[in-house]
Amino acid sequence: MERSPFLPLPEGLVIGQVEISEAQLTVEVISTQPFACCPGCGNPSEHIHCQYQRTVHDVPSGGRRVVLRLSVRKFFCRVPTCGRKVFAERLPDLVQPWARVSNRLLSELKALGLSTSAEVSERLAPRLAMKVKAPTLVRYLRTIPPPAKTPVRVLGIDDFAMRRGDSYGTILVNLETSKPLDLLPDRTAEAVLPWLTSHQEIEVVSRDRASAYADAVKRALPHATQVADRYHLVQNLREHLQQFLDRKRTGLPEIEDSPLKAVSTEDRGLLSALETQKSVMTSCAAHCLASASSTEQPEAQVQPELPNGLMGQEEELSSLTYAERKKKISRDKRYARYEHVLALHQAGMGQRAIAREMHMSRRIIHRYLSAEVFPERAPGSGVRPRGKSKLDPHLAYLRERWNAGEHRGSHLFREIKERGYSGSESLLRHLLGEWRTELPPKPRQGPPRKQRLAPKPRKRRLSSRGASFLMILPPSKLTPVQQQQVAQINLNEELRDVYLLSQEFVTKLKERQAEALDSWLKRAKACHVSELGSFVNGIRRDYAAVRAAFCLPWSNGTTEGHVNRLKFLKRQMFGRAKLDLLRVKVLHAV
Repeated sequence: MERSPFLPLPEGLVIGQVEISEAQLTVEVISTQPFACCPGCGNPSEHIHCQYQRTVHDVPSGGRRVVLRLSVRKFFCRVPTCGRKVFAERLPDLVQPWARVSNRLLSELKALGLSTSAEVSERLAPRLAMKVKAPTLVRYLRTIPPPAKTPVRVLGIDDFAMRRGDSYGTILVNLETSKPLDLLPDRTAEAVLPWLTSHQEIEVVSRDRASAYADAVKRALPHATQVADRYHLVQNLREHLQQFLDRKRTGLPEIEDSPLKAVSTEDRGLLSALETQKSVMTSCAAHCLASASSTEQPEAQVQPELPNGLMGQEEELSSLTYAERKKKISRDKRYARYEHVLALHQAGMGQRAIAREMHMSRRIIHRYLSAEVFPERAPGSGVRPRGKSKLDPHLAYLRERWNAGEHRGSHLFREIKERGYSGSESLLRHLLGEWRTELPPKPRQGPPRKQRLAPKPRKRRLSSRGASFLMILPPSKLTPVQQQQVAQINLNEELRDVYLLSQEFVTKLKERQAEALDSWLKRAKACHVSELGSFVNGIRRDYAAVRAAFCLPWSNGTTEGHVNRLKFLKRQMFGRAKLDLLRVKVLHAV
């Protein structure tokens, strides 16, 4: 009997016989402890009752599974008041009572389960000379105790989707250590309030613009400083800019699908003028304040070149609710496309050419042209059912004939037509065109192809979403094409004022210039742009947290990173993990 450095054992255990096979190493382990303590009363006993063998799996060695055959003894308990008369000796340093795996192997299996999903771990374990079932591994993971509570000074809080659009949870992160603290089953104030109440040592809370978290922090931690997340501030600004540009879409530039040429001399002059606009921003802002304070013809001073039709349109939009305004703007966009399609058709253009020109499907073009009036959207849930192709029942036969060497579309069409296919030949040819890309290229026979004339570059109007991103991006990060688009946007005076205000807000937020916030809010309100006014009102409702974002270095970037990792863990577990298992994987990451 001996002890081996390749199989370390606790004190009181020695190695007996060793059996070696091609895939397994069986080791006899004998206990030499002179006594054992009763698990009932805790008193030691030296009176042996009997001996039995216990099989325990251990960590692999040299690519072989290791099986320990423990020779364990049973002892008499001589304490009269103890309810146990006979007990088996415990070996807590090697294996837990009634366990079939050693402590070392259990630790390795838990690390494997934390690294990937249980199903993948079950397939991977045999390659590592281990064996475990997925349900057993999940049960092991659920036995991992939660980490010890640690004091938190700076907290990051954000929500995540358990099931997108249905149920959400809350993640809490220590921003100083960048480690997650806990996952909560909901994102309401009532769900977060107990956790915050138990951590009165928190001094700073970084959060998004959600009012539920703000209310919970205010009630549980009135002494804590709330910091609005800078990313969400810029995101909120971009969303309001997109709503503004939806109204002003006629002022957005028309862009070509093909790449633009090098910047001309006139464009360079326009771009240099854009750079100089920032230097005169103070004078422009003073002009806005003066025009807002004036009582004589304020509308004419703010928008001197606004046509009467657009004036009536803006008054109509201002009288609607947010949902009604959004719905009307969306319908106006569709109606403008509808009129454009009709105009192109009346000019003699075919449906395919119109579809290419408008970047729309032929089905929608056909529906527009065949309708007597503008086709309104039908009310519904907004969820389109997944369709099936008429080729689906014939795909196996087509693939078999294709692999056999039949690549002629007309022959394949006749064959599946005889088998009951009711679709068009163009649908089949579209599928065969994708399959032909997998074939090796063939040398061309016959005369060379005629040189085709390059098509004229098609133009389309820059989308409001794309323009809103251009308004918040710094000029140094813009490509030459984007710089030209910004230059065209700024030809409109009202768009230029909004662009300058947006650039100033992003710059001051990035440079932590809190003293400029109040001045910016006044100037943004004085420009009489309803969307900017709505953004300003939202900031004033959460003014303390927004001003803290302009002052303090804390933000929710680390928390957002943990949310992304949490999404990866959910996909890794195929979205079937409950909150308790998800909490274990997040808090005990390998």
